[in-house]
Amino acid sequence: MVGNIPPDLAPSRPPRLESVAACPLCDSATVMVAPVQPNPPFGLMQCASCGGIFLSPRPHIDAMPAYYDDFYGGEQPDKPSERQIRRSRRHFRRLARHARAGRLLEVGAGDGYFLNAARDAGWTVEGLELSSPRVERAKKWFGIDLAPRDLFTARLEPGTYDAVAMFQLIEHVHDPRGILRRSHELLRPGGILMMSTPNVLAYGRKNRDVNSWRIPRHLFFFTPKTLVRTVENSGFDVLRRSLKLHAAIEERLGWQPWPSSSLLGGVTRDLWTPFGLHVIARKR
Repeated sequence: MVGNIPPDLAPSRPPRLESVAACPLCDSATVMVAPVQPNPPFGLMQCASCGGIFLSPRPHIDAMPAYYDDFYGGEQPDKPSERQIRRSRRHFRRLARHARAGRLLEVGAGDGYFLNAARDAGWTVEGLELSSPRVERAKKWFGIDLAPRDLFTARLEPGTYDAVAMFQLIEHVHDPRGILRRSHELLRPGGILMMSTPNVLAYGRKNRDVNSWRIPRHLFFFTPKTLVRTVENSGFDVLRRSLKLHAAIEERLGWQPWPSSSLLGGVTRDLWTPFGLHVIARKR
């Protein structure tokens, strides 16, 4: 078994690994081995300065496609999901509370559900998606043309978007700050960033052992505090008050995703921390 990947989903060759010497979220060199560790060859580290949790050693960026090709290579849907359509409309309403119809870019647009909801509400939409089957489904189901590029290689004009969205994406990338700064560059002044990621603090509530953390596809494991800090240090003001409240409580009570020496910290974490983290932020 390679890490926590079942043998039938692991790449056929040994992965090309790299170690991370400094925290990718704040550049601090004060990083420590986390109290819990996944199966080798991967490792889990935590920054002593910002609290960020990340994989090291981790697969080199060139080795990542092998994990996704095998993981997502199963049976594919042949028609859009009504449940996903309704869910995407609910997500879009969150954006609509903070921005008028304009130009929207979604990074990792999947099958095009969110862009379809935005277009129906009068937005001009564009999307990036690296998965060829998903690009094809977005075109077939919704008539949306997605560009098979990532955010760094796509030719996009800075300062021309009213909103940038990315869902369940930032935990997968090697450079979270880079993708946030690029989003900041693409947005107009006052533009909106909308994103989501799992909350690693909630894994204890789900009784999820570290080897079920979707390693190595997930390279970063955010908490409310580390996500708010990373977004705001990238030039945004977080507007979602509930997320900032959870970040403040986490800081005060010392929540961690592993067993706590503090009974109060462990109990309050399991009672109050949300399962998912949802960001609405405005470009400063």
